[in-house]
Amino acid sequence: MRQLEMEADENVMPTAGCAYALLQDQLQSLLQAKIPNLLVNGDLNNRLSGNLHISTPDIPNSAIIARIRHQLAISTGAACSSGIVAPSHVLQAMNLAENIIEGALRIGIGKFTTKEEIEKVSSAIVSAVKAILSLK
Repeated sequence: MRQLEMEADENVMPTAGCAYALLQDQLQSLLQAKIPNLLVNGDLNNRLSGNLHISTPDIPNSAIIARIRHQLAISTGAACSSGIVAPSHVLQAMNLAENIIEGALRIGIGKFTTKEEIEKVSSAIVSAVKAILSLK
């Protein structure tokens, strides 16, 4: 059964890839409009659809995650580094500053993600960032 589902996904991948990219761009735009100094990590033109990697300089990712972990699934790095408490070796290889690496978040967008969920994710992250900034 899983094999059939995977094959079906592969057959619609060009369409799905476009849908992921549109949702990713929507989320990116919503976040950039409301979070000062938000950075998108990586190449803006050549990136994996469905994967938005951002940084909030000078705001630790752990502070954001602590405020939203019960609302959505979000991580500080790739799934292959799950459980590793260390700065991303990929972001270090990109020569990003430490305050950018410490504020890095990876947001995955899947085939069942809706526009409404993108808006909720944006709202949750923006609220968390504003709450943290109000403490400074």
